[in-house]
Amino acid sequence: MKGQILILSAAVILLSLIPFGAIAQGKYVPKANEELYGTWINDKSINDQHIQKQISTSDGDKCYLEVSDSVSFFEDEWQIYSKWTDSEGNIWYKIFGTVKAGAYEGTKWQELAKLSKSSTVWEYVYTIVYEFDPNLYPTKVDPKEGYYRILYRADK
Repeated sequence: MKGQILILSAAVILLSLIPFGAIAQGKYVPKANEELYGTWINDKSINDQHIQKQISTSDGDKCYLEVSDSVSFFEDEWQIYSKWTDSEGNIWYKIFGTVKAGAYEGTKWQELAKLSKSSTVWEYVYTIVYEFDPNLYPTKVDPKEGYYRILYRADK
């Protein structure tokens, strides 16, 4: 009887650890020189939904409505959930973040991002979420999507 209780207790403990293992597997630790870091622009963006300049660092983004602006429109903090390279050499990311200052403060989002092989073009589609959920990432980067963006590296 004691042996059965011991086995049952061990099984319950092991089963309770499964969710922690699943979360840890998805966690990506960024490099100090991650390809996403830098200054990105698209001066063809002309409305308040499309920023023209984005400065991305390990701390997050500063986003500007116009390339010439010196005050950010909003700032966010984000984490890379996962990263991979496709057969063509493009770099893909799943990112989640929260706007921490400025317009849209408090908004949570999840993004599927594609960097060109040369790391000079950043296309992404994001979705607004209530809480982060690995199942809610966009499934493709499609220019027809409402929350599609394209930026070009300005600092290489």
